Amino acid sequence: MKLSMAAEFAIRGILCLAEEYGQGPFPLDKICRRRKLRKEYLTKIFGLLARADLVDAVRGKGGGYTLSRSPATISLLDVIEAIEGPLALNLCQHTPPKCEEPGCRVRPVWTDLQEKVRSVLSSKTLDQLIPEAPNRDTPRFGDQAPDQPAP
Repeated sequence: MKLSMAAEFAIRGILCLAEEYGQGPFPLDKICRRRKLRKEYLTKIFGLLARADLVDAVRGKGGGYTLSRSPATISLLDVIEAIEGPLALNLCQHTPPKCEEPGCRVRPVWTDLQEKVRSVLSSKTLDQLIPEAPNRDTPRFGDQAPDQPAP
C-alpha cells in the first residue's frame, strides 16, 4: 500500500488546523508556508476535505479553514478516505471484490492485513498527532526539526 501525495499533503495540512483548533479560521496561505506546499494543490485537497465534512471554509477577510469538529474525532483513516476513497489494499478488498479467483487461499491474508491497517489508521486521531502545547522547540508534523549544534 502506498499513500498518494495528495493524502500525505492532506494529513500535513489538516494537522495545521488541529494545532490551531479553537483559534478561528486558519488561512490556506499560512498552511502552505508552514508545510512548504503549493497553494494550487492544497486548494484542491481542501476542497475534498470540505466535501467530506472534515473542514469548513470561511470566506472573506479573516477567512480560512477550520476543522468541522474536534480533532479528537477525526482519524487518519477519515482524512485518507476523504482523498482516496475507501481504503482497499488490493482488488480482493474492494467492495464488491474485484477478484474472481474462487477459493483463493491468499484472500484471508489480505483481509487480515486490511483490517489491521484500517484499525491502526482509525485509532489515530488528529489530537494524538500534535504537541499538547506547541512551542518553538517542538517541531510540528511535516516541519523540519531545528538544526542541532555539533557536539
